[in-house]
Amino acid sequence: MRNFIGCSLFIIFTLLLTGCAGVEKEKEKQLPNANITIEPYNMSEKESLLISKTGVDQIEFFKLKGNLKEDEDLQFAVEVYENGKQKEELLTTSNEPQRKFEDTIISFGISNIKDKDQSLKLIAGIPSGLVTANYSNNMTSSSFSKIVGEKVTLERNIPVYLVAWVGTTKNELRSVGSEKGKLPEGIEEAEIALLYRVIWTDNEK
Repeated sequence: MRNFIGCSLFIIFTLLLTGCAGVEKEKEKQLPNANITIEPYNMSEKESLLISKTGVDQIEFFKLKGNLKEDEDLQFAVEVYENGKQKEELLTTSNEPQRKFEDTIISFGISNIKDKDQSLKLIAGIPSGLVTANYSNNMTSSSFSKIVGEKVTLERNIPVYLVAWVGTTKNELRSVGSEKGKLPEGIEEAEIALLYRVIWTDNEK
């Protein structure tokens, strides 16, 4: 009898757990996500001082807020443009495990590597961690700037560009600008441009 009662309680407990898990998944599917937003994060003087001790030459931070449903994803990448044409993507991430973002910090930074190739170290802080890559660089002049200056709301399958690094070997360096995170104007005139972007899309299975 005791074994029967114990077995019955275990089955009931298991069913309750399964039911709770089902409810949680259903809640996750119903999470409101129409207002996934990104806005610049302005560092304090002390934070800027701490960052300066890390060896990162240039970096921009942003706050991410909102929710993802079970079948949705936030994908990050650095798009590489040469003479206005996209050539490749670096630091590509997908299948973001985090579902809820409460002022979650993301970032993109660049450091100069003192080697014969004058390579750049690209550093992206994403919700679930940090990704890095080296990029060979022969530009003689460059600029680095955020291209989102205020809060923007993500739209499904539409990329939002957050930061731009632009390089040239010429005497004149053209700046690039963007409105609400759209593909920057002037990119077609840049010898080399690295654009850090995020896109809200379907989860890859």
